[in-house]
Amino acid sequence: MLPYTVSLLLMQAVSASDTLIARTIPVRDTMAWATSVLQIVLLLLGIGVAIATIFVLMALRKGIQQVEQTVSALTKDTQPLIQQATAIVGDARGIVAVVRRDVQHLSESAGVLSDQLLGAADTTMQRVNDVNAVLDVLQAELEHTAISAVSTLRGVRVGAEALGARLAPRRRTMVKRDRIEDSRDR
Repeated sequence: MLPYTVSLLLMQAVSASDTLIARTIPVRDTMAWATSVLQIVLLLLGIGVAIATIFVLMALRKGIQQVEQTVSALTKDTQPLIQQATAIVGDARGIVAVVRRDVQHLSESAGVLSDQLLGAADTTMQRVNDVNAVLDVLQAELEHTAISAVSTLRGVRVGAEALGARLAPRRRTMVKRDRIEDSRDR
């Protein structure tokens, strides 16, 4: 309906003033009226949605400004905390580095000490084996010497007994003489 009316007005403005333009207006039925009413309702709904969108955008803008103010305030308040936390983290990293270095040094020292102890144990084992070998040789020599000494002592004893058996009659006589002389001296 609106485009039709606009085109009619434009045609009258272009034509000469003494010219008369006649146009037939068609008869409108119910469907045409319903369509016209629906177009007006849709136009009003569109305007309402546009106005509501403007209000929503304004409220959203106000909300964003409040969030920005809150973030700004929190940033100012938390800045010292963040600096302290950063300092603490730096100190912790330093401590971890010192502990790591000390543990590595301790591990290296333990490895060196372990190697030295293993070397000392090997040396001690070699010396104990050498001492055991010397003791084995010494024991064999002592056994041989002891057997020889026992054999010699046995031979001396056997010889002494044999000599004693031969000298025993003489000795009895000498013992008697010594006793007699002793009794005189008293």
